[in-house]
Amino acid sequence: MAVENEFLTQFVEETTFYNRIILSHLLPANLWEPLPHFLQTWLRNYLAGNLLYFISGFLWCFYIYYLKLNVYFPKGLAFHPLDGILQAVPHVIALFILPIHLITHLSLLFLEGIWTASIHDCIHGNIWPIMGAGYHTIHHTTYKHNYGHYTIWMDWMFGTLKVPLAEDDNEKAK
Repeated sequence: MAVENEFLTQFVEETTFYNRIILSHLLPANLWEPLPHFLQTWLRNYLAGNLLYFISGFLWCFYIYYLKLNVYFPKGLAFHPLDGILQAVPHVIALFILPIHLITHLSLLFLEGIWTASIHDCIHGNIWPIMGAGYHTIHHTTYKHNYGHYTIWMDWMFGTLKVPLAEDDNEKAK
């Protein structure tokens, strides 16, 4: 029991330290200091997460779509900066609904980055029901198929699924 109390005390001290660092720079003290510790921590995660997300998103979009527009994206590519920003909104909303530890949130964002890289690397693993690079390539070339994020189930249910192997077989048959 003493170990649990010591852990809880250290946890509260650590989160209070982080709350003060972040919240004191973003809000006047009279707005956040009266709040209970739990709400202070939630507010810190929410504000810092949004701030980090929008700053990094803006810098990335500025680099890709302004400085290097013709290098990375030929004319007619089916992607817009707003699309990229909106795809990460569920992560921020999730913090709003269910606050989680900062390391957990960052880990989930890291895994999302790995997922994003894997569906754009043109190596189709063909692991059913995973929405792999083959499906995603079709999504970017037809603009009307394979809208799913992680799996093909919703595309299958709504009739927007186009299987990469079936498309390859049709091309060979022609």
